[in-house]
Amino acid sequence: KKLPPVRPYEIPVEDYVELNLRAGNDLVYLGHVWELGRKNYIDAEGRKHYVDGVMKTRDSLKDVWYPDLGEFERDIAGVLKAIDGTGLGFKYTATQAPFLVTTAVGYQDYYMALYDDPQFIRDFQALLEEFCVRELEMALTYPIDVIQVSFIAFSKAGLMMSREMVEEFELPSLRRRVRMIKDAGKPVSLHIDGNFTEMMPELIALGIDVVNPVEPCEGLQDIYQLKAQYGGRMAFHGNVDLAGVLVYGTPEQVAQDTREHLERLSPGGGY
Repeated sequence: KKLPPVRPYEIPVEDYVELNLRAGNDLVYLGHVWELGRKNYIDAEGRKHYVDGVMKTRDSLKDVWYPDLGEFERDIAGVLKAIDGTGLGFKYTATQAPFLVTTAVGYQDYYMALYDDPQFIRDFQALLEEFCVRELEMALTYPIDVIQVSFIAFSKAGLMMSREMVEEFELPSLRRRVRMIKDAGKPVSLHIDGNFTEMMPELIALGIDVVNPVEPCEGLQDIYQLKAQYGGRMAFHGNVDLAGVLVYGTPEQVAQDTREHLERLSPGGGY
């Protein structure tokens, strides 16, 4: 039996809002996946998994295509209509050129290209950047409560590239988006995998309001220490271990881990 679609933009909006209400969520989340250059695998249950990117050389830049921005806009309007009167908020994530290029090239080959052919990556990002800006400009005309951006540069051990490369290939796009969102008077949520602890001061200076998922990183990143040190300047979202208790624990263990997070991190707000 095939499973129904599970990405927010694939589920009929009324069903998606109902799902969020039944789950007790405070916000409905919407993010479009621009499938540029993606090689996917459909498993036996009909679920889609990203495998690799296929746009690995300069010659592939001729195959760049752009989504229908009007479709994105219709989805946003549809969510806003569906949540009217429900008390639910709305979080939207806007696409970003660095992440799109990473997935279109493929993670391993992307990081190799940063060393072997950085101009290829510069040119690829430039082809996507202005569409991404237009999407964010469009989203900011709607009464969305919070905008999510992303920063893909960390593993569980820390940065996967030099600080110089982060400054050139990741931060300009991120700064531009954060500035646009803050100028529109909206809070910024940052999705950031891996161990980002060393860059917390920069993220705060950038204007990030909340980070998720604050991935547990084998003792290298501790959400309780982060809250103690930076609470009041940034909020933290998540941290229940996807690769640990949430997948392999019993329901009781998941509940206990969740209670511990709430009890230790909620006082004073910011979680």
